Amino acid sequence: MSVEITFIRHAQTTGNAAGRWQGHTNSELSDLGKAQVKLLSARFAGSSFDLVVASDLQRTRDTAVALGQPVEADRQWREPFFGSWEDRTTGDIMAEDPDLVAALFAGENIAAPGGGELMSDVVERTSAALDELIERVGEGRIAVVSHGMVLLMLVATILATRRPTPLRLLGNTSTATIVFDEGRPSVRVYNDDTHLGHTALPHFGSSPDDTELLLIRHGQTVANSAGVWQGHADGVLDDEGRRQAARLGRSVPPLDALYASPLLRAADTARAIAEVQSLEVEIDPGLKEIGFGAWEGMSPAEIEVAFPDEYRTFRRGVDLPRGGSGETFAGVQERMVGSVNSIVAANPGNTIGVVSHGGATRAYVTDILGIPSEKRGLIGGMGNTHYGRLAFTQRGPTVVSWNLAPHLA
Repeated sequence: MSVEITFIRHAQTTGNAAGRWQGHTNSELSDLGKAQVKLLSARFAGSSFDLVVASDLQRTRDTAVALGQPVEADRQWREPFFGSWEDRTTGDIMAEDPDLVAALFAGENIAAPGGGELMSDVVERTSAALDELIERVGEGRIAVVSHGMVLLMLVATILATRRPTPLRLLGNTSTATIVFDEGRPSVRVYNDDTHLGHTALPHFGSSPDDTELLLIRHGQTVANSAGVWQGHADGVLDDEGRRQAARLGRSVPPLDALYASPLLRAADTARAIAEVQSLEVEIDPGLKEIGFGAWEGMSPAEIEVAFPDEYRTFRRGVDLPRGGSGETFAGVQERMVGSVNSIVAANPGNTIGVVSHGGATRAYVTDILGIPSEKRGLIGGMGNTHYGRLAFTQRGPTVVSWNLAPHLA
């Protein structure tokens, strides 16, 4: 049984535009918010859900009309109640309660003064609401239109991330997609605002001093199409992979530097970007895919027959060297972290592109999120030429978005 949940944050309100903490306070959509709803409607044209639920606050219900289906209102999906902080700006709140705000941003379980909700209570009510929806639908697709803080805390809880959570707040009308397969969650997409195009606003918490990194998976190869694990083996892009890379090259935002794994499928994908932006591709061996040893060139079904004991152990989540002589997940994490840290250190304040592989990119993002190897399925692997955005801030690396591919839409 599989349930796909699409979470959507409401469109921009006049309160958002003024930088106010709205909580339970109602605020009408701004002109930009109304434009965002139209773009969201175009994005979901032709889509259908078995159930659409929204918080009972006006801004979520006004956003949910974009889905073109009946909407159930449920107060369990409300934003946290912020007590005396409601409808005030961050500057005003910081001036009055700097230590309490700092504790909130540090991930501590606090409540705003004046009867605000404890963050743990917010997680408890939204987790219960989510469980109710999954049990009710059983199998199918659900859309939930809610609020920024609620959705950030819920996704962080599902991923069991470290604190403070290394996830960026969803932007207005941004989406996150989580699949529950036999009750096991996997965050497939996070903070997808690609329907907004040039109207997208800078993500909350972004700073001009941040170093931004686009972590990109290579285009489709013959082996990908055949379901074969490539590892360190070189594999060239197939016709579809070359088309994907060309579209990617035309859509990637301006980069200051571009790096790639030495394997042909990644290097050739990077060159499609470099040709458009007149960049040099710098090759970094640390960005290679996981080495699968004797399993390279085989499908999972073939591996299961040829290496039954090892494959069974691997499927249980044990982080063994793949194919006997290959790498562990932890080993790939270590070299990916080392390479990316070196790349970021060499490009402070810049926007960087890094073209790598499905297993290697997942190894890197799970390290940021603090997800152990045996639970790596909590975050979905990236599709061919999909990318994630990461920001390197004074607080450390943050996942801004994951698994986006507007060029393939």
